[in-house]
Amino acid sequence: MSRSLTQGQAHRARGMIVFAATHPSGGIRELWGNLADALAERGFETQCVAFYPPRWGEAGGGDGSGAGRSWLHFVSGPLRNPVRAVRLVFALARWLRAHEPRLVVTAMPAANVLVPIVARWSSPATRVAISHHSPVETHAPLLNRLDAWSGQLRNVRAIISVSHAVSASLASKPAAYRAKRRAIRNALPPDIETYLSGMAGEVRDAPTQRRIVSTGRLAYQKNYPMLLRALAEVPDASLDIVGTGPDEAELRALAEQLGIAERVRFLGVRPRREALAILAGGDVFVQVSRFEGHSLGLIEAARVGLPLIVSNVPEQVEAVTAEGGDACGIVVPLDDDAALAGAITAVLNDSAAYRRWSAAARRIAEEARFDAVVDAYEALAV
Repeated sequence: MSRSLTQGQAHRARGMIVFAATHPSGGIRELWGNLADALAERGFETQCVAFYPPRWGEAGGGDGSGAGRSWLHFVSGPLRNPVRAVRLVFALARWLRAHEPRLVVTAMPAANVLVPIVARWSSPATRVAISHHSPVETHAPLLNRLDAWSGQLRNVRAIISVSHAVSASLASKPAAYRAKRRAIRNALPPDIETYLSGMAGEVRDAPTQRRIVSTGRLAYQKNYPMLLRALAEVPDASLDIVGTGPDEAELRALAEQLGIAERVRFLGVRPRREALAILAGGDVFVQVSRFEGHSLGLIEAARVGLPLIVSNVPEQVEAVTAEGGDACGIVVPLDDDAALAGAITAVLNDSAAYRRWSAAARRIAEEARFDAVVDAYEALAV
């Protein structure tokens, strides 16, 4: 009899790692899919699960690493009534009991709270790692309070933050909770890195189309009204927005009101590689979010050498700061439309500045090492 293990036997030998979210949308879907793929290559059985399907058409396409991975959903929609919530709890408990995963890594407030509790009594050997992808003060107050309690449960092995700034937002949590903190910053998987590097070419010398690109959900967090108002002050520039969300109609109306509708393309959710090609075809990346975690979209833009303009919030400043402390992106105050318009104009009009900020952005991308991210998540399971 052969001593070698089949792939399935090898996966069972290492155990199952589950990546869980409240609903699989945006960066969470990509990151969890990327990590599940990478850990499967290292011999684990992996699965992505969500309480319910994504909203607002946010699932995106399946032509990039991780983005096409199938997700298991436990209920059909958001937990807006007690019956659906009860169904979720029992469906989740049955699934955990049947599969007994070695580790479940959670994201989004509801999953961070509920999974450790349900796993505690349905699959006692399962360990849970809670992850925070935005500052906790942006979460619903009740969920934030419950998180402080559930994160102290004995089956919770780690409290992950995707940036040091997000980790700092946990300072008011109990000591037993804070003792489990660790920061694991995001990075792009090798195939996406290679794909983007192939499109990036050499150092960008100057803008070619004066096209601004922004990616992400059309919602309050991303602060798109500020970007639209700034665009109105840069009359020879255009804007591509990749993403969808609840604020789309309002943003389209604002673009009409500002007289810039013909210069703004709302491109919706695109298959990942198509979205990356749109990104690479831009001249500058702008992300003036009110809060962030560690944006994959920003890392993608950095990889193709787009100068980065971000909002002056701690997570964003950290994201454009190199390991040695050098600023690798332009930071503008929140809701200062004139400052944003001035930053866009300056980088588009000054070739020397454009080359400098393009090279600086690539430095950010080079420091984001995916193998180190996978190593950190693997360590939680062994």
